[in-house]
Amino acid sequence: MLHKIINLTVRDVRFPTSLEQHGSDAMHTDPDYSAAYVVLDTDSGLKGFGLTFTLGKGTEIVVCAIQSLAGLVVGKSLQEIVSNFRGFYRLLTSDGQMRWLGPEKGVIHLATAAVLNAVWDLWARAESKPLWKLLVDMVKSDLWVSFRRLWLHSGSGWLQGSRSDL
Repeated sequence: MLHKIINLTVRDVRFPTSLEQHGSDAMHTDPDYSAAYVVLDTDSGLKGFGLTFTLGKGTEIVVCAIQSLAGLVVGKSLQEIVSNFRGFYRLLTSDGQMRWLGPEKGVIHLATAAVLNAVWDLWARAESKPLWKLLVDMVKSDLWVSFRRLWLHSGSGWLQGSRSDL
């Protein structure tokens, strides 16, 4: 079965941790731990669930970003996505009008993470496996890592650059 994605819903979930200053620090004096929670519905009834953690009011922006990505997800089959996962990731992060919001960081990165987490969950459910088992059963050629940007820690701090720079 192809498991065509027919709907993407996103919820803004917040925990009022700021009421008693739980999780506060010098920079975050009023944190409300939050998440943008994504549900992917398929024509077969299978669902995928994903989230990305946020902090308070910023969740509203991430929810809007996820909603803007929905048109790129709904209508695709799970098989279409997982047969070219890298291409799907690039589709989500390379929209010319959204790209300036930060595909490697920022709101689009958080939105993409929630959607991709839901796709991974959907894939594992379709295979009737826990996600860890889906991953360990993959052959090396099925896994990919984007090396467009590398972050390395040296003794004096974090270094950023492309593969050829580092």
